[in-house]
Amino acid sequence: SSSMIGVLVSFVVIFIATRKLHLAFFATVSIFSVLISVIGAVTIAGWTLGVIEAILFGILAGFSVDYVIHLAHAYSHAEGDVEERVMAAYAEMGTSVFSGMLTSVVASIPLFFCTLTFFAKFGTFLCLTILFSWIFANLGFMGLLATFKISMDRKIG
Repeated sequence: SSSMIGVLVSFVVIFIATRKLHLAFFATVSIFSVLISVIGAVTIAGWTLGVIEAILFGILAGFSVDYVIHLAHAYSHAEGDVEERVMAAYAEMGTSVFSGMLTSVVASIPLFFCTLTFFAKFGTFLCLTILFSWIFANLGFMGLLATFKISMDRKIG
């Protein structure tokens, strides 16, 4: 339930930051997709819900929001039609978002080899969260914006 509170808080923050309901909604879909993907991946890997997993799932939404909020902010401040805004958001934030993902994944790799269960699980959790967050921010969120082509000039949010 703490993850769902995190998703709700993310929606509110993104809506306040962008003042656009569709950006907040699409970003929330992206964050929720990360949540489902990470929980599904660790379940497939055989994890059972214990104290460590509960703590990690509780902070999942917080880790998932980083890339999508950068792209949403860049998109909302860009000029032009939807296609131009998508291109501008990638031009402004694409390299930074990719670099952030790459450094976070590389930083999580040494944790895979820890003998303490918490650190090994945290490394796996961090790596999965960062990878899924980057994928859903770049392909999911931006894909939804490009597909639905909702004008930023309309007063929908």
